[in-house]
Amino acid sequence: MPKRAVITGATRGIGAAIADRLTRGGFEIVGIARETPQHFAGTFFRCDLDDPVETEATFAEVRAMEGISVLVNNAGAVEAQPVGSITVPALDHQWRVNVEASIIGIQALLPGLIANGNGRVINIASGAMLGKPGRTGYAASKAAIVGMTRTLAIELGQHGITVNCVAPGQILTTLWAANNQPDSPKTREMIRSIPMGRLGSVEDVAAAVDFFASEAAAYITGQTLFVCGGLTVGKYSQ
Repeated sequence: MPKRAVITGATRGIGAAIADRLTRGGFEIVGIARETPQHFAGTFFRCDLDDPVETEATFAEVRAMEGISVLVNNAGAVEAQPVGSITVPALDHQWRVNVEASIIGIQALLPGLIANGNGRVINIASGAMLGKPGRTGYAASKAAIVGMTRTLAIELGQHGITVNCVAPGQILTTLWAANNQPDSPKTREMIRSIPMGRLGSVEDVAAAVDFFASEAAAYITGQTLFVCGGLTVGKYSQ
C-alpha cells in the first residue's frame, strides 16, 4: 500500500516546497488547491476551500484513497486591513479557508488516520498571530489554528495520531517578492530585525513539516514550531 500525504494549497510557495520534500521522502502526494497547475507530481483535486460544500465534497473523494497517513493544512487566506476598515466578509473568508477547511479535512480523513495507527496532522499557522499591524483577522484565524492543534493533540493522542503546528516567519515566496522591493529601506529593516540575518526559504518551512511527518517526531504532539530565524523570540537589534 502506498503512503500518501494530503496537502492543501499544494501548488505554489510553501505548499509546493512541502510537496517536493515529502515526495523525496517517499510519499505520494495528494494536492488540493484552487487553481489547477500545468504539472503536478501526484494526484490533484481542484477545490475552492472558501466554499464549505465544495470542500466537503472534495475531501469525500480524497477520503476514498488508500494509505493516507499525513494531512498538511497549508492553504491560507489573508486580508490586510487596519482595524477600522475590517469587513465581515473578509473575516469570514479568512476563517473559512484558514480554520473551517482545516477542520473539514481532519474530520473527513480521521477514520483513515485512526486506522493507520500513527497518523500525522500538521497545521500551518503564522508568526503574524503574535501581532502584526493590519492583520487582525488573519492573526485571529491563525491563533485559532494553534488552539485547535493543542486540543486535537489531546483528543487524538489515544489513536497514535500526532497534531502539530508550523508557524513561519518572514519567508521569501513569489508572493512576498512581488509585494516587497528587495533593496527598499522597509525590507532592509525587516531583515535587520531577524537574528539569523536573512529571510526564510520555503525549504526551511518544508523541512519542519517533514520532521513532524517523520517517525522521529512520533512522541511530539500539540506543539507549535516557529520557523522564523529568531524573529518571534523578542525585539532584536544589531
